[in-house]
Amino acid sequence: MISRVAEHCYWLSRYLERAENTARILEVNQTLLLDFHLPVEQQWMPLLIISGIHEYKGEPTAEKIQEYMTWDVDNPFSIASSLSWARENARIIREVISAEMWERMNFYHLWLKQPSTRELFDHQRGEFYAQIRRINQLLHGICDATMAHGEAWEFFHLGTHLERASQTARILDVRYHILLPKIEDVGTPVDNAHWVAILMSCSGYEPFHKRPRANQSDPAVAVAEFLILDDLFPRSVHHCLTACERSLAAISETEVGSGANEADRKLGQLLRWLDARDIADLIHDGLHESLTHVVDGIHDIGNAIHQTYFSGEVRPPTKTQNQTQTQHQS
Repeated sequence: MISRVAEHCYWLSRYLERAENTARILEVNQTLLLDFHLPVEQQWMPLLIISGIHEYKGEPTAEKIQEYMTWDVDNPFSIASSLSWARENARIIREVISAEMWERMNFYHLWLKQPSTRELFDHQRGEFYAQIRRINQLLHGICDATMAHGEAWEFFHLGTHLERASQTARILDVRYHILLPKIEDVGTPVDNAHWVAILMSCSGYEPFHKRPRANQSDPAVAVAEFLILDDLFPRSVHHCLTACERSLAAISETEVGSGANEADRKLGQLLRWLDARDIADLIHDGLHESLTHVVDGIHDIGNAIHQTYFSGEVRPPTKTQNQTQTQHQS
């Protein structure tokens, strides 16, 4: 597979995942604010910070932020921008993805431009955000059911899980760090509502309550442990990074964790760092500092993936070279 095609598969899935995540956190935040009054600085600015937007011109009101994060095509993290770039990546590799996947992608591209869609946003915002979430979920199902599970599919899944790991770590970090309650607020309905919002922002509310937990008495510790270290929850940081490791091994045709290239080595380092710690260690070191280390590590992995597979200087190794390197690593 040529690097250009691989890169489009990778970014197609990242943009789809980003649109779903943005829709979810916007919907969850809107619901949270209907039930609880929060200081102005804790209402909508955290959502921008989760997306990496630290400066916003104007007053961050509910309508302005939702408009900006939903429709502003000049905002690279908005839903409209993410779906537009996802569709553009899909258009370029139409011969690689399935016809069913392209048809559904194009259908939603046109749906987003219809006046009725804007009317849905204005009058039934929860349903609008739910539909955005379903777009990504449906396209992932079509991809898994209709594409050959070869290199293109592996790059698609690599982008999906790297984006999920990053978003989960960012959501937990920003909400925990910025919305950190006062001592007198711990255990109150507002504090508990924040942790529920964090779980719902990661689609983890129901799975969390279905899993047996060691930290029954402290919801903060239990939620953090679940979202960072749980091996079965598909959006936990550890689960997503492990899935990335399997995809990288399949792409390079090497054993999982062999360190066959810089991307694999950086991913292995971050996973080993997580494996060496439990939730008590992460909290002792500072949960914000630990999550910042994770986010920075994921960013480095993304850069290494680009240099290894997408850069213009990439020269794919031969199968013989891969086998030799695997033997050397073992």
